[in-house]
Amino acid sequence: MQVRIDAVTERAAQVEHRPKVLQLEWVDPLLCGGHWVVEMVERAGGESCFGSKETGSSRLDWDQVIASQPEIIMLMPFGFNLDRAIEDIPLLLNLEGWDSLPAVRNDRVFIIDADAYTSRLGPRLVTGLEIIHPEVFSGLIPDGGAVRLSEAARF
Repeated sequence: MQVRIDAVTERAAQVEHRPKVLQLEWVDPLLCGGHWVVEMVERAGGESCFGSKETGSSRLDWDQVIASQPEIIMLMPFGFNLDRAIEDIPLLLNLEGWDSLPAVRNDRVFIIDADAYTSRLGPRLVTGLEIIHPEVFSGLIPDGGAVRLSEAARF
């Protein structure tokens, strides 16, 4: 597992741009992921907009999210699978300014099976690393592990 983590970290380090990533662990209220999720974002070549490796999830104000201008949004409701996470999409679509966010404009909003890849400590967290830069890690994310918002037709 460490070899795979190192490979992801090394490959991500070669990416020229470190995108600002918003990792949403909850939508109502808005919560960003902390602890290992922040480290996952950093190892995968991103920069966490919010969150701390030292603290757990923290509550966000929508104005903070708008001001942070995330380039990637990872919707990963804690403990939920992909189907359940998709149910929360309408809550985001109704927020004022949602369409103005760079992640939304550039089709970089991902819904993630958090139960499998971000919420629970274990080997599958390594696969969760690869979701930050899907174009770099193409083919490594299992079907049903994550989907772009534009591909989640059920909302």
